[in-house]
Amino acid sequence: MDMDIDKLTRAVAVSALFHDIGKFWQRAVKGDEGLSLETKKLEGELCPDWGRYRHVLWTSEFFEQFGALFPIDVSESLTGDALDNVKNLASRHHAPKSPLQVIVQQADWLSSGMDRTKAEDLKDEESGTFREKRLISVFSGIGSGSKGKRWVYNLTSLKPDESVFPFQEEKMSDLTGEYKKLWDDFIEEFKLLGVLRDNFNVWIASALSLLEKYAWCIPSSTMDVPDVSLYDHLRTTCAIAAALLRYHFETGTLDKIEDIKDRDRKKFIFINGDVSGIQDFIYMLSVTNVKGASRILRARSFYIYAFTEGIISYILKEIGLLPASCIMNAGGRFIILAPNVESVRNKMEKLSKEISLWFYDEFSAVLSLNISYDVEISGNDLMRENFSKTLIRVQDSVEERKKKKFIDILKEGARGFTFDDLFEGLRRDGHCRYCGTYPAVEEIEDEEGEAIKVCRKCKSFVDIGRWLTEVDVISYAGVNLGLGVPILRGKVYLNFHKLSEVNIAKYGDKIYHLEMLRYFPGFIYPVKFIANYVPRWANEERSIYEEVRELKQDWEEAMGRTKTFGEIAKMGTLDSDGEGKPMLGVLKADVDNLGKIFSVEFSKNMSISKYVTLSRSFDFYFSAFLDELVREKYRNIYVVYSGGDDLLFVGEWKEIFEFAVEMYKKFRKYTTENEDITLSAGIALIGPKYPVNRGAVMADEFLERSKSFKENGKIVKDSLTIFNTTVRWGFLLDELIKWRDMLEGWLISKDSNVKTTFLHRLLTYQRMAKRYYEDGDIEGLRFTYLLRYDVARNLVEIKDGKIVKGREERDKLFELVENNLRDKYRKLWLGLRIPISYVIYKYRGKKIKREA
Repeated sequence: MDMDIDKLTRAVAVSALFHDIGKFWQRAVKGDEGLSLETKKLEGELCPDWGRYRHVLWTSEFFEQFGALFPIDVSESLTGDALDNVKNLASRHHAPKSPLQVIVQQADWLSSGMDRTKAEDLKDEESGTFREKRLISVFSGIGSGSKGKRWVYNLTSLKPDESVFPFQEEKMSDLTGEYKKLWDDFIEEFKLLGVLRDNFNVWIASALSLLEKYAWCIPSSTMDVPDVSLYDHLRTTCAIAAALLRYHFETGTLDKIEDIKDRDRKKFIFINGDVSGIQDFIYMLSVTNVKGASRILRARSFYIYAFTEGIISYILKEIGLLPASCIMNAGGRFIILAPNVESVRNKMEKLSKEISLWFYDEFSAVLSLNISYDVEISGNDLMRENFSKTLIRVQDSVEERKKKKFIDILKEGARGFTFDDLFEGLRRDGHCRYCGTYPAVEEIEDEEGEAIKVCRKCKSFVDIGRWLTEVDVISYAGVNLGLGVPILRGKVYLNFHKLSEVNIAKYGDKIYHLEMLRYFPGFIYPVKFIANYVPRWANEERSIYEEVRELKQDWEEAMGRTKTFGEIAKMGTLDSDGEGKPMLGVLKADVDNLGKIFSVEFSKNMSISKYVTLSRSFDFYFSAFLDELVREKYRNIYVVYSGGDDLLFVGEWKEIFEFAVEMYKKFRKYTTENEDITLSAGIALIGPKYPVNRGAVMADEFLERSKSFKENGKIVKDSLTIFNTTVRWGFLLDELIKWRDMLEGWLISKDSNVKTTFLHRLLTYQRMAKRYYEDGDIEGLRFTYLLRYDVARNLVEIKDGKIVKGREERDKLFELVENNLRDKYRKLWLGLRIPISYVIYKYRGKKIKREA
């Protein structure tokens, strides 16, 4: 075929992206509502059998009614065949006749991971209860941890709150009304897309974002176990269709239907990217916590996301693919589905070297982006029975690539093994005040107006950190559009915009990709939730500013700026007239056994759509929900990063602890209380002047302890490590927090003799018990009678033969001693350091005001 392949790619991508939009509309109406007479007459042509797969009629009607809003002519013939237009490619995917229509059909099937031509799959889902079935949470199908319970989602637009959490469905009901409201809201926003028609990339990215917002909760199919959303099915169908088209175009088989249907041929590759060195890069702070260093932490974390997104945009542009072709992008990892053709392999070889050179020069090899694209994939490899094995092959390729960082440039002598220019710069200019690693070639003012010398990178991070607080939109373009930072030596620019200043018509095709940082009413640009909250001085906090401020600024200067770590820590002491020791908590957490969760043995019927659903769902919890939770409830926590399946937060230590507890509880609910999906965490407590990078390393060590925690000789994970003690989350929530509240209640009560000196002695008894239980130290057993003696002598008061003070303390503490051989109480003694230490730290140095 003699045709413009880029134009054809866009047309096929749009067709595939909206091929099942009719399912959404059909479920929002009764009978044939919404269909014109002309569309009804097409049933014999569009449906494989009369009365079957009738959703394609609503797909056809959708293009008929809203075709003018698309960036391409949906009725224009693509091949000379009048039926080969966007509208027909989308609506004829169940009864295809032309090669292009077959491509959309095959992409639809491969996305689902099943061959629907099998007799057992030819069931009519559009009868009976198809309007009553909700989307089942993909998490409930992991292992057997949800125990067969039916966890489903409400039909609601996507937003970072608990309205998008799954719930246990007791009985099904007609959902037509809920579908109608969702559909009407979708259409109102879809109509706004027309203003973006002049920039195809922005339009289709906005369409993807809109589909995510409204179709994330809609089952793509109501047959079997409906646990893949319509959004994820549409996105992956679009990605597969684009790759299939370009494969058959380049191999000269675009007119051969049997070749298009061939699933044995290796037509695809996964272009995998994995950023290494993220923690070393983020934690790259100088040995002292200089003023203002905190403000670049978030910028560094954001920058990793941003350069990854920018590189993805550049790769997609260079190999002729579209935003939907990136089927996963979270936590410094991405996957692009591409055609297995010579032009793409040659282009990727060139791009890989170009990217490696930039990382080597820009970050002195601290960071690297490891790209692999050597695993060839057939259609059969994408089928449900094979897909998890395909993922293993791909992951093995990525791991092998990570072992050979920069090998492609070093083996050719493009760069040496020494950094002469770096050493010469350090000798000449000195070290950066912030990172202490690169030459100090830029002069800026710190938060108190003092001139300091920093490196070029830290200067850009200071700018990024400031811009992030002032703008609403970021874009990736081939030029600097104002506030821009170059990526890949200017091949891509990361640009920052206020919403009112975005001008799509002016920028034209210079923009590769554009994202709003949150939803804004009336604006239809793509939305990317990024966890980037930092505590700022708000107007209502003026009364406490003078008590905690670190910088020489009056309130007018300080309002709106980021709180320093010292100020955050000091705010934790304000409940006792400013006394006590200010402390920070550094929280690090991630999902346990992630590889197992995605494995073929664990995840039933893993298709490419299901994989995308699972990845997106994890990322939404960390990047969207947790960020919003902090904004609303934990205002003195600094989000360093959160996305993919892990996080790093810094904040006032008590607030960090309370957040960690709620984070875990919400995670359990979000993942259907599945016992096979767990989370581990570590919290390090540090002083406000202690380098945060070292605190993060400590938190990471505690996290590793949580992940190696054993019970009865078996590693169980699902734990928290704090105060140098590791416990299962469930035990912490059920028992240890009760003990914390009880100990604190005794300490501040006028009716108790418990003092902090007793808590220190109780901590000594706990250490003795730990030695006895874990090491078999018989001397440790002395804790039993020492504690009884201590309680009787110091806590209990007896008058006229009756206990007048200390009865509860005696009963509870004696209970610990008398039952010390029972498993529950052994666990209590081993974990008791957490509640004791919590109360000691909270009241250290404070004048305790005892309450009646």
